[in-house]
Amino acid sequence: MPPDSGTDATAIIESHRRARAARGKRDAMGCLVPIAGGLLLAAAAGAVVASLRLPFRDAAIAVALLFVLGATVTAVIASRAVPATPILRPLPSVLIHPLVAAGAPADLPARDIALASRVFDERDRAEADLRKARADAQLTDEERYVSPGDRSTWYFGPEDLPRIERTADDAEGRSREVASRLGIVLDADRGRDSAPED
Repeated sequence: MPPDSGTDATAIIESHRRARAARGKRDAMGCLVPIAGGLLLAAAAGAVVASLRLPFRDAAIAVALLFVLGATVTAVIASRAVPATPILRPLPSVLIHPLVAAGAPADLPARDIALASRVFDERDRAEADLRKARADAQLTDEERYVSPGDRSTWYFGPEDLPRIERTADDAEGRSREVASRLGIVLDADRGRDSAPED
């Protein structure tokens, strides 16, 4: 979903297709125009060389050099003469967090949906780090030992736990603040609202 409009997934896919087509056309023109200029100058040089009856080796060298020169000059002229066309940028896509998809108001702008999804993703990552840090804190130094060169295994140290707890608390607070401001109903809030009154 694009963060700045209500465009659907089909429009995002189409925007990516148009961007790829525009890049392909620009790259093709960047190759074909210099080649055409080089061939034109080489053809003219070939006619002149033929009239001069130069040896074949000298004639081939001259035509090749003039082809390179023509292609280079044409590329420089074309790059200066043709205004740079703006690069089509495809619409960004954002994965919507399940809590946002379930609890967001139907009329919530796409920009706010993207913001809330990022905030809840950060909260999830912080919670995952906290769970691992708490489990790692129970391990002994021997159990946390990692062989030199092993980059697939890592542990949090006990000294990391307070910092990670603060980060998780901050992420939780921010997610609730964003949900409250944007009117996103979380599972806990939904259950509380639906609970029977005494």
